Amino acid sequence: MTDMLNLQPQDSILEPCGGDGVFVDKILEKSSFSNISIYELNPKAVELLREKYKQQSNIYIKETDTLIDKEITTCSHLFDKIIGNPPYGARIDEEKKALLHRLYSDLYIKESYTLFLYACTRCLRENGELSFIIPDTFLSLHRHIAIRKYLLTNTKIRELALFPSSFFPGVNFGYANLCIITLVKSSDLHENLYNNITIRTGFNFIEDLGNRSKGITRFVSQKAVYEGVGAAFMFNSTKQLTRLINNKTLLKIGNIASCVTGFYSGNDKKYLHPLDESSKNAKKYICVKKEDIRYTALTEMEKTRGIETHQCFVPIVKGGNVRYVKPDRWFMDWSVQALMEYHNSKKCRFQNSGYYFKKGIGIPMIRSSSLTGALIEERLFDQSIVGVFPNDETWTNYLLGFFNSAICSELINTINPSTNNSANYIKKIPFIQPSKNVRIRVESIVERIISTIEQGKFDIEIDQKELDEIFYDLYMGNNNDVKTERLQYKQLDFLDILQQFPSSIVDNSVASESFSNYGLSEGTRNTNNVLICNVKSDNIEQFLSQSAKIYYTGKKFPSTVELNCLFYFMPYIKGKGVRDLYLIKKARVGTRKEGQPENNPNDLRLVFEIGFIKQLFDDYKPIRLRIWRTYTDTTLSQLISTMG
Repeated sequence: MTDMLNLQPQDSILEPCGGDGVFVDKILEKSSFSNISIYELNPKAVELLREKYKQQSNIYIKETDTLIDKEITTCSHLFDKIIGNPPYGARIDEEKKALLHRLYSDLYIKESYTLFLYACTRCLRENGELSFIIPDTFLSLHRHIAIRKYLLTNTKIRELALFPSSFFPGVNFGYANLCIITLVKSSDLHENLYNNITIRTGFNFIEDLGNRSKGITRFVSQKAVYEGVGAAFMFNSTKQLTRLINNKTLLKIGNIASCVTGFYSGNDKKYLHPLDESSKNAKKYICVKKEDIRYTALTEMEKTRGIETHQCFVPIVKGGNVRYVKPDRWFMDWSVQALMEYHNSKKCRFQNSGYYFKKGIGIPMIRSSSLTGALIEERLFDQSIVGVFPNDETWTNYLLGFFNSAICSELINTINPSTNNSANYIKKIPFIQPSKNVRIRVESIVERIISTIEQGKFDIEIDQKELDEIFYDLYMGNNNDVKTERLQYKQLDFLDILQQFPSSIVDNSVASESFSNYGLSEGTRNTNNVLICNVKSDNIEQFLSQSAKIYYTGKKFPSTVELNCLFYFMPYIKGKGVRDLYLIKKARVGTRKEGQPENNPNDLRLVFEIGFIKQLFDDYKPIRLRIWRTYTDTTLSQLISTMG
């Protein structure tokens, strides 16, 4: 982190949560004459810091709560550099919460580390630098959208380094990993939005963080993040999935269905009862008497006022990742007396009651690796469930199949990589209208799956695989590409790129050109980006003979291709398809005059210096060029899986 900051002797540096001074010690090794301010809340830590640095006249130690310190909140003291490891997950008392609400009204005040990030960034001088180590939840969670938008518009994020919390002894919180964010304060909105963020992932050891050749590096523009859904960093995904989610022409689940959370009694030990002791966690509760269970549908009066007979325990859908059909294992007291108590209880959450006992789909708030959905019909659902209720109820079974599909899991993992599925994330999932035949086919399969499970059988793998294929083809196939292509692809400004990258955009020249199989040998990854380009007839012989060394684009090139992430190149031969895999050694802006002297020297083009790797397929494979019938960008793994 100290290496990421350009430390200078004249710097004014802040450590906003000093602790035992570990950052200060490292700063002194690199810049012993800098003026360092240490803010610390804990009186004992302050005492130790003062003793530790009593001989250092350039170190100022202040006992204060950084988040409410007047110099910080008013930005009356600005710094050149700020570095730290702010607290996270700490409980905040009600009095302080009220004060933080007033000071940071736009932010989620229950998580202190984002407040530190915001407050300290504001206290940087223009072009001042900050490096923090914090959880990565601020990059995607809906509650942190305000801090993301602030950072994207008021700073240039230099780097995000993402790694497991388990790198540190004794630290391994399940809800998030860690992130080192390094940024530069900037008031130039245009520069900020067009800044390219370096994102580093895939570290095996903590020592890899300091080695630029370790891990996986990719780049994303702040503008692309800012304009995406929720201004979220969707770096755990493919470009195609990210485009789907950010495609403003597509409907979202929130447009076609209500997504709501369910009921909480306020005292489950009293009102909630398991069917028997075999239910998970049943030992904490009293089992329901079977003669007290209501098996028939409730009247409208009973739904709102309660049941007058002793058969007043109604089934409730709780969390747990079960697909399609959840058996009735838990029951809630729905007597007239219980409902009166619910309405009078301050702890009870009688939320979204208009959806109780309706037909819909229950999605667990806490998910495993895959998203799952199960029918709710004629049951309650509790607050651990997101209930999805289509505006047109006839779509229920179709959506049930979609929510249990592999592509839906990929979409939600991109929207929110944490394990928490609130209604806000479900709403953001794209919805692509199927053809009539596709809808009928899906609904038929889902009905067959439901019938199989209700008969006590669970052999649904073949049907599930068929559903996965249908939805993958719908969302990732050519039909969807046609819809997005017409509206999304804009022409790249070559002059602008030349100014940003005067020498080269990417340089993979050090990469090995000897690969054993499908790019999976040492030094390569099958997730690396592949650019497929149409080859013009006057240049075709070099590619047929696998001897091509260079490729020039046409006058137009799509701005959506992440140039600085490209690794592989595949030539598309008209009437044949793709076959050969090349390494993109370098990508740069050049002119057609380089290859053909008679051409205009001002005719800017993208130039790819390439080297043949291997023949990827036995023969040419047909493929549709998605962008202007000239280009397709994908990854090696997707290409191989598509071609079979």
